[in-house]
Amino acid sequence: MPEWRTIRVREGLMEAAKKTLEKNRYQSLSEFVSEAIRLRLDELQQSHEKIAEKKIKYPVIYERLLYTPKHMWAIITPEGNVTVGLSEYAQRRLKGIAGIQTHPVGYRVKKGEPLGVVETWMFMFDLYSPVSGKIIEINKDLQDEPFIINKDPYEIVWIAEIKSNNLITLEEELRDMMRPAQYKMWTLKRARMRMGSI
Repeated sequence: MPEWRTIRVREGLMEAAKKTLEKNRYQSLSEFVSEAIRLRLDELQQSHEKIAEKKIKYPVIYERLLYTPKHMWAIITPEGNVTVGLSEYAQRRLKGIAGIQTHPVGYRVKKGEPLGVVETWMFMFDLYSPVSGKIIEINKDLQDEPFIINKDPYEIVWIAEIKSNNLITLEEELRDMMRPAQYKMWTLKRARMRMGSI
């Protein structure tokens, strides 16, 4: 037999439900709740479809991606800025994402320092900036619907765009990062080390 839980519903929502029931549109509160759940599921489905249709900011050429040991990726935009995001390796391990917060546009970040945080049901995961510079754009879609990071961490789900302080510093910072094949080998080694320690 299923276990029942008591939940609190806002008074305003209960009043709206009572008024709707008084208009005889629904025969019972359970019928009203069932339709509300169905409508919410439809909303979520449409939201997922909209995300899939959204235009990609910059087409990602996977061979041009660079990675940090903190599982962030970076790619140079046509304008010479750096778009950053969370690697697929990391996002696959972050289940139950409840929110993603970043510093605001205009904030100056330093390489290796947090530019934001991913909040899951269990813990917080810092997002470390792969480069130094000023945040010039933040992916608002990701802030509204953080769970989409589990759908596509490269194309639609970039986290922020950073304008570098200067090109010489940027070149040095990018030189320290790993190419896709190096990052893949590095993550495989880490996985083997974990398995060996169990």
